Amino acid sequence: MERTPNPQQTDPAGAQNNGQLIFLAEDDHDDIYLFERALNGLKTGHGLRVFGNGKELLDALKAAGAKEPDIVFLDINMPVQNGLECLLNIRKHYSKELPVFLFSTAQDRLTVEQARKLGATGYLSKPSSMEELSSLLTNVLAIQWRTRSVNDFYVHLQLADT
Repeated sequence: MERTPNPQQTDPAGAQNNGQLIFLAEDDHDDIYLFERALNGLKTGHGLRVFGNGKELLDALKAAGAKEPDIVFLDINMPVQNGLECLLNIRKHYSKELPVFLFSTAQDRLTVEQARKLGATGYLSKPSSMEELSSLLTNVLAIQWRTRSVNDFYVHLQLADT
């Protein structure tokens, strides 16, 4: 079931003040909360729609008359349809150009390479702090992904503390 964020925090109908409309597929409520807080902290007028799995997000993309997001973030481990399956379906049945990032705690090379082969715009490991997440979102959202080559692949992996 699609989760509509608090209207004080985000505008589920779309972005305001030239902000971007962001779709996030994530089933972990703590991760959703952190993502919303980090995004709201940017004070850029971005809109956010949150979905509990890839199927819900894909259904929203295919809905007649729906506003297309500017960027999509997909968690990998979700029920019903995981992030990699959703990415495959987006590329196969919806859009080859829509910027789609896998956003996960998994950092193994095989998963990163699988995301690249399936057509992801990039792979982002979930930061461990609010400041790091805000910085990551600032960097990713500042780039005009639609003007870049579909062969570009952005990777951000969280370095483990040693």
